[in-house]
Amino acid sequence: MKKLGILGVGKMGGSILKGIFNAKLYNTDEIIIYTPNKDHQQYYKNLNIEIALNEIDLFEKSQIIILAIKPQMFKEALKDINNLDFVNKYVISIAAGINIKTLEEYFKNAYVIRAMPNTPALIQKATTTVCFNNQNMDKNIILDIFNSIGQTIEVDEEKIDTAIPLNGSMPAYLYYFCKCFIEYSANYNIDYEMAKQLCVNSIIGSCNMILQSKDSIDTLIDNVCSKKGATLEGLQALYDNNFKESIEKCYKACVNRTIELSKE
Repeated sequence: MKKLGILGVGKMGGSILKGIFNAKLYNTDEIIIYTPNKDHQQYYKNLNIEIALNEIDLFEKSQIIILAIKPQMFKEALKDINNLDFVNKYVISIAAGINIKTLEEYFKNAYVIRAMPNTPALIQKATTTVCFNNQNMDKNIILDIFNSIGQTIEVDEEKIDTAIPLNGSMPAYLYYFCKCFIEYSANYNIDYEMAKQLCVNSIIGSCNMILQSKDSIDTLIDNVCSKKGATLEGLQALYDNNFKESIEKCYKACVNRTIELSKE
């Protein structure tokens, strides 16, 4: 039996596999994958990784199973597994909105783990939330996998869904924030590459300040602002145009859609 099986090796599944290789958690002969994508199959065959015949073949041959597929794919991918017993197997889902109860119905007697990494996994800088259906399982097996692509935080299951705007979806919101500032700077004849470097590196430095400073975020904001200064004037424009309310609506919409996915 293989130590690790991965269903789906797209961007996220492939990133997790890359992190596992970089951390030397498993050798290629300890891994099996399944994907219908012929190019992906050939790529991993060239790395001497076994390609399963189908989902059932993968599940039967794996001790730890990572479901790196989208929630909309679950019903089709898992339609024929009712007669399988997953006792003592670890099943990890990274699909938004698929709760532990649903996973337990599919994977009878398994140790079930929900995880929500984000796309910086592509460069091994992910922030992943995880929760477990059984506190007696060997959590280090799971934590080692997700620590190989970044940082991992254990949470209660309800927070997997309600924290998605903070980690799973946050890259998209931050990318859009940067995009708007960078694009608007062109009105002042600042070229794209310069704007990108200034904006992104300022955000990286500021985020490190939040993590490393003992000051509150409010204090850090005040430290940038001078009375009647330019920064304060810009902040006031955000306040006057309901920036905080827009963030609240964004957060709520994201969480609500995650909950809807669990019911589809």
